[in-house]
Amino acid sequence: MSEPVPIHAEGIFTMGIDGGVWEDLIFEYLDKDHYYRNLLRDREGLLNELRTIMGGNMQGFLDEETIKINGEVIRARVVDVGLGFRGSFDRPYLEFYIYFKGNLRKGINKYEDYYEEEVAEYDYEIVWLFPPGFRIIEYEFAGEGSILGGGNILRLTVKKGLRVGNYESITFEVP
Repeated sequence: MSEPVPIHAEGIFTMGIDGGVWEDLIFEYLDKDHYYRNLLRDREGLLNELRTIMGGNMQGFLDEETIKINGEVIRARVVDVGLGFRGSFDRPYLEFYIYFKGNLRKGINKYEDYYEEEVAEYDYEIVWLFPPGFRIIEYEFAGEGSILGGGNILRLTVKKGLRVGNYESITFEVP
């Protein structure tokens, strides 16, 4: 039996005016042998798998990162994880709900993330949604990016095979 293969990911970061950030992170898989579908038949097995993925795997990755807002180190935590399917049992996805909070100030602010460098194994997109009135000034990130909306939306795209990581940042203005 083969393991599910990750094929795409998307992260949506929504920042509140209080500096709290909700991250909705979705990993899509190709699962020819229906590993995740079979877990649906075993409720206890499914819960154990989701607990392991949430607490051990994803939280472990987050604990290895150093996230800063305005120079202050903050901790991201996995709040929950869900399992779903995109049209067939061959296409499961795992959706992580992650939260972190920094202290914002009026004027210029900076989000920074330091993490292990790697080569992207699949395409992924990241969208940052800042409150109306906030303005993205600059960003440093592997891949392609564009500032949208009234200057408060950042969309980033990474293609499979691109070297990513080590450092990313977003400098933004709070009115």
